[in-house]
Amino acid sequence: MRRASAAILAASGVGAAGHHLAIVADRQLSVAALAALVVEPSRYHLVHQARGVGAIRQALSDFQPAVIIIEAAWLKGLSPVDALGCKENVLILLDPEDNPGVFIQAAAAHARGYLSRTAKREALHNAIERLRSGDDYLDGAIAGRMLAAMSQSGNTVAPRAGLSERERGILIRIAGGRSTKEIGREYAITPKTVANHVNNLSHKLHARNRGQLVLFAAEQGLATI
Repeated sequence: MRRASAAILAASGVGAAGHHLAIVADRQLSVAALAALVVEPSRYHLVHQARGVGAIRQALSDFQPAVIIIEAAWLKGLSPVDALGCKENVLILLDPEDNPGVFIQAAAAHARGYLSRTAKREALHNAIERLRSGDDYLDGAIAGRMLAAMSQSGNTVAPRAGLSERERGILIRIAGGRSTKEIGREYAITPKTVANHVNNLSHKLHARNRGQLVLFAAEQGLATI
């Protein structure tokens, strides 16, 4: 029987009603440690705890968290969908010292975000906010290993057609870690327009997430990892 513990956190502050965050790991201590990084009166507070896969699935169904943080070690090769029934806005935590197999399994999960298990509070909050706002997230501390795992597992991209100058510029900025809002400000376009460009990039490059876009940029010499 797979062990699992989870905490459901609610966002605090004006306009935060209904925004929840879930943390899932194999040990209650791990969940508590991660929750301690997130919980702040001005940001999140604890509203529910669950133990066991069945109870966690029910909690995810009840609270519909905007972001679900899952430790890669707990997944043990399962996708978030197979493990917990969650499909979107999953942030997987990886230990930089994990063996390559763990990174390959994490790459195969096609999560929206990947973050180092050793990340500081602000980095964790930044990753959460990036996913909440519709962006993907790839932590620079594990980017090299994560992208190598994507390449090794065949999780790479195959271009359909050439990129426009604007698409190429946006790709370079994505590879540099810029968010949708930051790219929009630089180009004086709306976040929705940036998202449309990213969707076009993903379609042309057969990319399923920003990690694959970054990998393509690195392979083309547009970015370093």
